[in-house]
Amino acid sequence: MKNHGILLLAACVALLACTQEPSPPPLQQGQIGTAAELAAYGPRTPEPIHLRRDRVPPDLVDLIPFAERWGIGDDVLRNEMQERATDAEKQALADALAGRHARITAWLDSFPQGQPMSEEAAAFMYMQLGTDEMGLMP
Repeated sequence: MKNHGILLLAACVALLACTQEPSPPPLQQGQIGTAAELAAYGPRTPEPIHLRRDRVPPDLVDLIPFAERWGIGDDVLRNEMQERATDAEKQALADALAGRHARITAWLDSFPQGQPMSEEAAAFMYMQLGTDEMGLMP
């Protein structure tokens, strides 16, 4: 009778294992997938970035905290962040950037064509992109 109990327990464990959805394989650096495929991994938090003040024009340095928070290059992560943000957080970003988009764009346009821009410039670029995506760009 003991063997029947063990067999029954083993059968239950095997059945339970068969009914569970398999975990997606771990993401690899640079992996490209659809939004639905990436959503299967659940909400993710972007890696914090720390921008250097000496690589940002002096008249834009006060925007560094916004660029560190909102300057997300990953489209899926940026979208998730935008969806989680409160209206007050979005308004604070819009207020900080009010009247400054042309200046940011001029700085970004100063980088030579075909050459990579700095991490700081990229964060500002993605911050502006996110602002536009949220409908906060004037």
